[in-house]
Amino acid sequence: MKLGGEAVSSLIRDLPRLALIAGAACCLSFPALALDKLRVGKSGPPMILTLVELGTEAGIWKDLGLEVEGLMFGGEAPTIQALTSDSIDLGFGSGPGLAYAVKGVPATAIAAVSGAPFNLVLSVRTDTTIKSLDDLKGRTIGVTSSGSLTDWMVHEISRQKGWGPDGIKTFPSGASRTSLAALKAGEIDGVVMGAATAFEAQINGASKVFASLGDTVKDFHSNVLFARNKLIQEKPELVQKFVDGWFRTVAFARANPEVTIRVGAKTLGIGEAAARQAYEDEITRMLRDKGTFEPAAVEVIRRSLVEIGTLEKVPPADQLYDERFLRK
Repeated sequence: MKLGGEAVSSLIRDLPRLALIAGAACCLSFPALALDKLRVGKSGPPMILTLVELGTEAGIWKDLGLEVEGLMFGGEAPTIQALTSDSIDLGFGSGPGLAYAVKGVPATAIAAVSGAPFNLVLSVRTDTTIKSLDDLKGRTIGVTSSGSLTDWMVHEISRQKGWGPDGIKTFPSGASRTSLAALKAGEIDGVVMGAATAFEAQINGASKVFASLGDTVKDFHSNVLFARNKLIQEKPELVQKFVDGWFRTVAFARANPEVTIRVGAKTLGIGEAAARQAYEDEITRMLRDKGTFEPAAVEVIRRSLVEIGTLEKVPPADQLYDERFLRK
């Protein structure tokens, strides 16, 4: 059939509307593919781990076909328990958590996402008599739980000072709120806690940031990503997608500090001033771009696992982690 000039002009004018109708019809005929859901555990409230929510905000997880749910736990022990019970698929623990696989936990460390622990600080009362780390001998320091990263840090400071692993006492005071209450009541002399929460407490006059532990323990992996062995075996492609998405989010966080600070503050329930200070310590100074395990850091962790009684003998390094999902 041959169309006249006026008919052709009318058809051209209607093309945008027809395209919209056709697009809508396609959407109705071909529904969007469902996203693969991953449950990701976070040990405590460091700024670094708010990158889980930042990945959602930036559309990175969705772009990879993932729906990622971040679940925050009060320390590493409950995160590992959740991995063991299949309550989560992946979880962020600590360098000393590398021992869990040796002890039979069905999860594997697959990426070292941070270096020296600038995400942790030692906070003390505003009226403290503690003037230097040398004054910590015999003192009691609050930690999230026994065997946690915060607990390990106190023992490591004591060891470095030549007092043995128990020259400083630790007390499992739980989450930040209860730890600050115990500090105020004089039940403990200090507390190891996340930098972001500690800066917020300092701004509010509840405590004083005394020392950044990244300046004390230099060769270290503070945050390590673990994946359940069953997920690795049955759906390795999902593990790969999450690892790729995590490091895409790392690049986004570095390039977009204001968005990262806003999302971090909202996720942690703190002010943006505290989140901004934590950004410099955690994102700028300690976050890793590739996730490879550094031999010097692994050696510190391997040695310490025996010294603080976590393991009876130093485990072979190749039993502690798996780098197959890291891009070279």
